[in-house]
Amino acid sequence: MQRAFEKFLLNGLELKNRFIKTATYEGMYEQGLPTQQLTDHHVAMAKGNVALTTVSYGAVTPDGRTFKDQMYIHDKSLEKLELLAKAVHNAGGKVSIQLTHCGYFSKNTETGKPLAPSRIFNEYGFMSGLAFSKAMDRHDIERISGAFASAAINLKNAGFDAVEIHMGHGYLLSQFLSPWTNRRKDEYGGSVENRARFPIEVLRKVRAKTGADFPVLVKLNLSDGFKGGFTLEDCKIVASMLEQNGCTAIVLSGGFTSKTPFYLLRGDVPLKGMIQNGENVAEKLTMALFGPFMIKKYEFTPVFFLNQAKEVRKVVKMPLVYLGGVNSKQDIEMVLDAGFELMALGRPLIHDPQFLTKLQTGQITESGCTRCNKCIVEMDRGGIRCTEVS
Repeated sequence: MQRAFEKFLLNGLELKNRFIKTATYEGMYEQGLPTQQLTDHHVAMAKGNVALTTVSYGAVTPDGRTFKDQMYIHDKSLEKLELLAKAVHNAGGKVSIQLTHCGYFSKNTETGKPLAPSRIFNEYGFMSGLAFSKAMDRHDIERISGAFASAAINLKNAGFDAVEIHMGHGYLLSQFLSPWTNRRKDEYGGSVENRARFPIEVLRKVRAKTGADFPVLVKLNLSDGFKGGFTLEDCKIVASMLEQNGCTAIVLSGGFTSKTPFYLLRGDVPLKGMIQNGENVAEKLTMALFGPFMIKKYEFTPVFFLNQAKEVRKVVKMPLVYLGGVNSKQDIEMVLDAGFELMALGRPLIHDPQFLTKLQTGQITESGCTRCNKCIVEMDRGGIRCTEVS
C-alpha cells in the first residue's frame, strides 16, 4: 500500500503520490466565472493528500459550452484560475484543468447552431431550439484546434501544472472518434485512424504551444458503452497514436453523456433529483416520462473498468491513469499490481476529501461512498457535494 504514496515524475512534474482527483463538473461558477467555492474545493483536495487535482470542463471557446453560464477560458476566467492555482500550490498540491468543447451536445442558444463532425440530432438541446448540429468545415476544425492550444498555453502561464484534453464522454473530440456521431466522408471520417485525425491535431498543437516538458494528459474512452460506438479495439489504436504524438498520460474512462451517462458512474440513478433540476416544465416532464427508459442503470462493482484497461496497458508503455470504481485499499493494490502508474478518484474524494489521508494512516480501509450518485444532482444546485455527510 505504501507504494501508492511514493513520489512519481509525470513528464518532469513531481507528484507526491500516485493519486489524481479526476475532473468532475463542480458547478461552482457565477456568470461563467470560477467562485471562491471552486478554489476551496480544490484546496481541500490538496490538503487531503491528492497529488494532482483537476478542475473540470474548461471550454476552449464560447461555443464549446453546453450552457451559457458554463466557464470558458478567457481573460476574466484566467484571472480567477491563476488565484486558484496559487492556492492549491500553497496547500501542497499540483493542479490541472480539463480542456474541452461540447460539440453538438449544447443548449447554449447564444452561440448559434452547435458544431459536430456531422449533422446530428441534439438530444440535449432540442427543447431549446437547437435540434441539429452543423457539420464542421475546415475553418471550424482549424479554429477549434487552435483554441485548445491557446487555452493550454494561457493556463500554463497562469500557473497550472498540467492540462487534460477531453477526448471522452461524448463531447466534441469524442464525437469525432465515435462512428456513431462521425459520419464524414473526408479524411476526418471512416477508419479509426481518420476519426482520430482531428483529436491528434489538437494534441499536436497543444504540445507545440506548451513545450515538450509540460504534462499534457488525455481523457479517452475505453468504450462508448453501446453498439455502434467507439470500442475497446478503437481505444487501443488511438492510445498508440496518442503515445506517438506527445501525450504524457492517458486517463482511461468510458461512456457517452447523451446515451450512456451511467456507464462511467455505475450505481444508483438519482432520477428524482434529475427531474427536479429540469430548467422548465417541458424538460421535467420529458425526464419524468422517458428518463426511466432512456437512462440505463449499471451495477457498481469495484474497479469495474480494470479488465478493459488492462488491454490498453498491453499496447502502450506510456503512463496510464486508471479510473473507475477505486473504493478501497484492496482496489488500489489491484490497480498497481496491474501495472498502472496512477489512479484517478472522484466520488470517494467528494464524499470525504480526507479519504487518502485516512487510508494512508490506517484509520479506514475503504470509502464510505454508497454510489447513490446524488452528488451529481448537486452540480446544478450550487455545487457538487456529498448529500450523505453534513
